[in-house]
Amino acid sequence: MAWHTILEAQKLTGKSRRTLYRDMAAGRLSWEPEGENARRLETSELIRAYGALLPVAQPEAEKTAHGDTGSDTQGTALILAELKALREEVGELRQAMRLIEYKPDVAQTDTPESVPTDKPTPWWRRPLFTRKG
Repeated sequence: MAWHTILEAQKLTGKSRRTLYRDMAAGRLSWEPEGENARRLETSELIRAYGALLPVAQPEAEKTAHGDTGSDTQGTALILAELKALREEVGELRQAMRLIEYKPDVAQTDTPESVPTDKPTPWWRRPLFTRKG
């Protein structure tokens, strides 16, 4: 028979985790250790202790997304057109980034002396020594 974790046993029997552990501690339900902190229970032991098991819904087989799609469908053409448009957009954005990265920064090339200002120069930017005449 198959082995089950505590969680699977809960689903199969409809019993709570506490009930399962209490029955294991009392000896009404046999179990085997699985690793250091886990326990596993055999199907026959669950049936012996609790009777018939509850039906558990089996997961449906996964459906393939492209099993019935032909290679020349309209959906494929739309996807390819969108992919082409996105690639063009990415190319344009890359070009724009290159232009931004290599554009010289105006603030770095201009020195404070060459920039005309209407405000007087603050005292900490004034030269210490000036030659007169």
